[in-house]
Amino acid sequence: MRRGHGLILLLLAAGLGAAVWLMGVELHQRKLTAAALPTLVIWSSLTPSPTLTASPSPTSTSTATDTPTAVPSPTPTASPTLTPTLAVRVLAISAVMPGVDMPPTPTDFPFGTILLPAPPLPAEPLPDATNDAPPYRGWYSFESDHPLVQYSAPWEPRLHTEASRGKYHRSEDAQRVVTFQFEGEGLRIRYVAARNMGVFEVIVDGVVVDTVDAYAPELQFLGTRVYFVGSGAHTLTLRSAGRRNAQSEGYAVGLDAVQVFRSPPNTLILPQPAHSPTSTPQPRPAVSVALVAAPPTVQPTPTLSAPRLMTISVVIAYDENGSRTVDPAEGVAGVSVRVVEAAANRVMAQAFTNEQGLAQLQVVTSTRARVVVPYFGRSWDVPSQRGGGQAAFTLLLPPGNQPGFIP
Repeated sequence: MRRGHGLILLLLAAGLGAAVWLMGVELHQRKLTAAALPTLVIWSSLTPSPTLTASPSPTSTSTATDTPTAVPSPTPTASPTLTPTLAVRVLAISAVMPGVDMPPTPTDFPFGTILLPAPPLPAEPLPDATNDAPPYRGWYSFESDHPLVQYSAPWEPRLHTEASRGKYHRSEDAQRVVTFQFEGEGLRIRYVAARNMGVFEVIVDGVVVDTVDAYAPELQFLGTRVYFVGSGAHTLTLRSAGRRNAQSEGYAVGLDAVQVFRSPPNTLILPQPAHSPTSTPQPRPAVSVALVAAPPTVQPTPTLSAPRLMTISVVIAYDENGSRTVDPAEGVAGVSVRVVEAAANRVMAQAFTNEQGLAQLQVVTSTRARVVVPYFGRSWDVPSQRGGGQAAFTLLLPPGNQPGFIP
């Protein structure tokens, strides 16, 4: 009976050990840390002492588990922004409004400033630049023999009573030029016109500003129009254009004087624009207009012109050397010169030529006048000038017709 009890106890111990081992395996499967359990040993006096057998204890095995890894998220970066500078155009807007004109804004000038649209016309005789020291203000005359008037080759000097200061220079060579350095805003050329004069060019700072035909049936001393050249230093050049009038006998160029205008310190020249802005016409609905009656037509009535003072100079000379100009000692003295009314032939003034062949007359008239040299049968119509003025005429006689006595 005791041996039976011992066997049962042994079987119970074996069963209990198997149960413990199965629990360890289950715990291992559940990923729990296995713990070593004590083995139940039953001692019996009826059975020999059992030999202790080491039971395999479950060992913990590390199992790889999924560990969440921090993934770097993209860092938002600031997009570059455009900073407007003086070199970057951010926005340009153009607005067009038809029919709307923006008047110019007036510019304030210093108190006392005088504004002129153009240089004023010169009133001869002008001051001679040779007699005064610079700086020159207003209109000044630089004669043909002034040191600043430079000739590429010598020009022929001539004397004449009608010339500026009684002297001028001429050249028949088309290759010869004259240059002049000056400062000012206005410019005018006093030149010689005759039957053998050609066409010459007026050049300022390398630009041709005018082309002048110097042909005239009789010797005359004329002036060009006034040129506005702007303030500052300039260079004037006169040269032959290489052509002549169909009636001219040569290509000669004659310079009498150069006239320069320089504004005073308180004067400013602002030329008028060539084209003034005009508004764009807008279409309008047509309106029917019927003319019932019209005012009477006013007939023009003649208006008498105011009397004017005219100074007339006549030079009579014998062209002994055939130069077609009046040279010294060629004047004819004692010749009668008259100024008459062109319509009524009434004598208004009379004079006789002096030793230089010059006769000067002054008349005050509002009608058309005429200069007559009765002895030689010559006459000229005096040009009408508002407010009076001066007129000059020259009569050159061939040397073969020189009489012994002039009544």
